[in-house]
Amino acid sequence: MVKIYDSIPDSHVAWINKQHMFVVATAPLTGDGHVNVSPKGIQGTLHVVNNRRVWYEDLSGSGAETIAHLRENGRVTVMFCAYEGAARILRLYGRGTVHEFGTPEYDAFIPPAERHASSRAAIVIDVHRVTTSCGYAVPLYTFQAERSALTKWAEKMEERDRAFGAPVPFPGPAPHADPGVDVDVEGAAAVAFDTPEGARAYAPHGMKAWWAAWNQHSVDGLPALRGAHLSDIAPLAGREVRGEGEPPSDGSVVVLGNRVPKGERGPGGDRKGGLVLVLGNVLLPQGWAELVRMMWVFALGAVVASVYGQSLRAVAGRFEVQWL
Repeated sequence: MVKIYDSIPDSHVAWINKQHMFVVATAPLTGDGHVNVSPKGIQGTLHVVNNRRVWYEDLSGSGAETIAHLRENGRVTVMFCAYEGAARILRLYGRGTVHEFGTPEYDAFIPPAERHASSRAAIVIDVHRVTTSCGYAVPLYTFQAERSALTKWAEKMEERDRAFGAPVPFPGPAPHADPGVDVDVEGAAAVAFDTPEGARAYAPHGMKAWWAAWNQHSVDGLPALRGAHLSDIAPLAGREVRGEGEPPSDGSVVVLGNRVPKGERGPGGDRKGGLVLVLGNVLLPQGWAELVRMMWVFALGAVVASVYGQSLRAVAGRFEVQWL
């Protein structure tokens, strides 16, 4: 049964704080624009201020749809689902405000000691409607662990930003390139991108280069990040990286522009270099595993065919003897 509130019930705040995941939905005003649904996680990024306000620390990703949509129209819905225990779906409807990395407002919400690696904004939501419903169609899941791939990659990228220093003006129009493609800036390797303030050069494979390349606009062309990639402040995370190493993938998973390698996890979540167990105790590179399996099946088939052929010839021989 649906229940409607004009603010977050006190009885639901503790339940919200226990959830390991929530989903943020936004959309542009144009009828043909792309609706965005973004799952969020990492314990400690969501905060309930009071019954009418929540905020969360927005971590970097391959797009900035939520930021762009909030800049345009402010509309946002946040959904929580019970994956353990009693069924429940809770939705927060509100108006969102974006405070980017490098602004006083961002620092007020997220001091350096509390910042997660890859953090790019504080999203503040003023809630005007809350609904709860049964959630009986949501499956039961057991929480295992948070993933550490995002924050580990981001730590490396932010280290490069700190070593490089603040973004510097780049003469002339910047070449269009993915983060990590080097250009020469006064004898130093850098990567340059156009911004509303003119072209800027960044640390190769740095977080600010990523923001400049992928987070300045939405897929519909709406403005997203305005100043995080221009800030002179070096990104520094005070929060410790937690979570499990990434499980083996099929090679299609990309984290901040870096393809997650195939293979098993070793001690501490580290990769074993893409090794897989094939035919007993023989270790082969991941790319050869399927080929070896095919060869093994072919060889087994050849043996079966040979035995079957010999049996047929023996039977045929007996028939010939009896006929004669």
